[in-house]
Amino acid sequence: MGTERQGASRISDRLSAVARLIPPGRIVADIGSDHAQLLVHLAEHQVLDRGIAGEVNRGPYENAADRVRESGWSDRIDVRLGDGLKVLRPGEADVVVLAGMGGSLIASILSRGKEKLDATTQLVLQPNNHGDQVRRWLLEQGWEIKQEELVKEGGILYEIVSASSGAPEHPYQGLPFSGDILRKLGPLLCRDRHPLLGERVAEEVDRLDRALDSLRSARTPEAQMRQQQLAADRRRWEEVQSWLSQERI
Repeated sequence: MGTERQGASRISDRLSAVARLIPPGRIVADIGSDHAQLLVHLAEHQVLDRGIAGEVNRGPYENAADRVRESGWSDRIDVRLGDGLKVLRPGEADVVVLAGMGGSLIASILSRGKEKLDATTQLVLQPNNHGDQVRRWLLEQGWEIKQEELVKEGGILYEIVSASSGAPEHPYQGLPFSGDILRKLGPLLCRDRHPLLGERVAEEVDRLDRALDSLRSARTPEAQMRQQQLAADRRRWEEVQSWLSQERI
């Protein structure tokens, strides 16, 4: 007899938002699965055909294996130990999820495992920072952003990007900002004027203000040049704030 399945588990708002982007009946690989929470949730809600939880370190691997076994979904979820996409066979996963890690790490994992994505139809990516690096990778590798979401949890904004193979430039067209700003904010979040986008822009302005404050007393030519660049960047973000205010009128 198989392990008796537990009742539905609770997951964070961040992971719930990730889960909502995954259509039913897919083989889903969650790389860096954090106790396989997402895959167990998808199985409980009858979304998952089959799941693969990948962990690079022994401790998290054992934690994920224990969670899957305790939940009773061992027949549906396979937990594997390995580095990034190396846990997958080429074309094995319909959907690949990388959530809860830095954007540079997400881009690195995808680059090192590109050959495993030939039959993958959807990437769901949730960077904790440097989302622009994730969007740049998608743009350069031919993945079109199809959906974006912002979620606030514990006072922190989390961005989620879903992409499929397609026309990577398309989401960026027709918007009044430079590519670097759109890669930071998310082109679809801008197009949809997401209600949390104003807070996201305010974070960028605050970051620039702190950087400018740290250079107030500096007198070297290099520091003064840096001040000028930061001030110019701040004016660009103020233009975004103004645009958002106008759109809400």
